[in-house]
Amino acid sequence: MKLDVLIMGSSRKQLLEITLESFKKYVVYQNTDVRFLMHEDFAYPSDSEKSVSWAKSQGIHVESSLPKLGLGYAMDKMFKMIESDYVFYLQDDWEFERPVELDRILWTMERNKKVNCITFNKYKNGEDNTGFAYKDYLYDGLPLSIYPGWQFLPGLWRMSKVREQWSPRKIRPEGNFQNSFGDNDKRMNDRPYLEENVGAYFYGLHGEPRYVRHLGGTWRMAEWQVKENNYKPTGVRHWEFMKWQRDRAPWLGKLTARPLNRGVQLNAEGRKQLESQPEYIKEMYK
Repeated sequence: MKLDVLIMGSSRKQLLEITLESFKKYVVYQNTDVRFLMHEDFAYPSDSEKSVSWAKSQGIHVESSLPKLGLGYAMDKMFKMIESDYVFYLQDDWEFERPVELDRILWTMERNKKVNCITFNKYKNGEDNTGFAYKDYLYDGLPLSIYPGWQFLPGLWRMSKVREQWSPRKIRPEGNFQNSFGDNDKRMNDRPYLEENVGAYFYGLHGEPRYVRHLGGTWRMAEWQVKENNYKPTGVRHWEFMKWQRDRAPWLGKLTARPLNRGVQLNAEGRKQLESQPEYIKEMYK
């Protein structure tokens, strides 16, 4: 089976490299013909040029936009280029931590036409404080946990369903797309409706640790977030984030430091707080 992997990027080459490296390490497949596509939104042109150059060196087909389109319009542009029945959706700031059986997931989705979206969670399944009553399912033996919406997290999406529901929106397209499946009350309280009309699931059963780690939690590229920072790049600003353990599978051990913060300028308060951090954290800011 052919599968397009779509990466949405925006001026974060450091994170992009980690995302692709972890995908190749943990997303396992033998019988899937994968094509990588990427859209680079030029939030900061000099940084985006580095991302584009590196992505092309990895054999990725790259489309780019200057001025930037915003996530929603960029996705709309790229959806028109998807040739496979499914798309593996990624953004440039996700690190896989656990193995994913791609062939098995696609086989299961082919056999179960109401399963439209299988997401790899950044939290422990069922512990996201939504109040939703989770339920586990086995589709041809594949363990899944139903969710009341369609998350813009890494995952396999059935393109026929995406095209049926999709309408482009520049600002906060996630909410617009999710609401196309019905209002929040309906989705939260009517599980048969979810099964029939949405078909969105988390990979793994309720309570399983996360599959991906969100690298860009403090390095956001949405227009309103960039504006709040006076249109200056932020980088990964918080050293605590680098050793964040919440929802991580305990058998994986502790996170190791990575020099993502090199070159990021801390303000006076940041430098003061940094003094109380361990040496390996301080090293990341030199």
